[in-house]
Amino acid sequence: MNPAVVGPVFGLLMVVTAGATGGPVALAVLGLAVAAVAVGVLDRRAAMAAVLLSITAMALSEPDPVFAAVSGMSAATYLLARHAVGSDAVMLTVPTVAGLIGFTLAGLAATAVALPVSWIPLLAPVVVAAVLIVVALPLLADDRTGAIRGPTADHQRPR
Repeated sequence: MNPAVVGPVFGLLMVVTAGATGGPVALAVLGLAVAAVAVGVLDRRAAMAAVLLSITAMALSEPDPVFAAVSGMSAATYLLARHAVGSDAVMLTVPTVAGLIGFTLAGLAATAVALPVSWIPLLAPVVVAAVLIVVALPLLADDRTGAIRGPTADHQRPR
């Protein structure tokens, strides 16, 4: 896949699904996002502006969660493709695609479960941090003993 072609396609998909059902203000923001995608073909810094404008349009139009999920997945693919142009980087790998699809499905599952407790989203950063710590624990293990190393000051390290 040629990232120079794939990028703008996903950029336009991101914009169209972000807020096509919105009012005139959301549509004006989407127009700016389309312009940013067009400029992003020449200057990759405009790609981030296109994504931020699409997020703004979503906030103004409150699209269906499926459209928001498709827009988010398209935005991630657009940024991957746009930043792969002109480099030897592989745009889509199996872990990348698994992450894109997995997080999209997790977001859709989260919107499908309507809990009456409004503070539940506040737990998300704590849960993400806990998962990252658990995943990182094997990386902190001592190669020889397997024990988890704690932080040590330079003057306390064995020589």
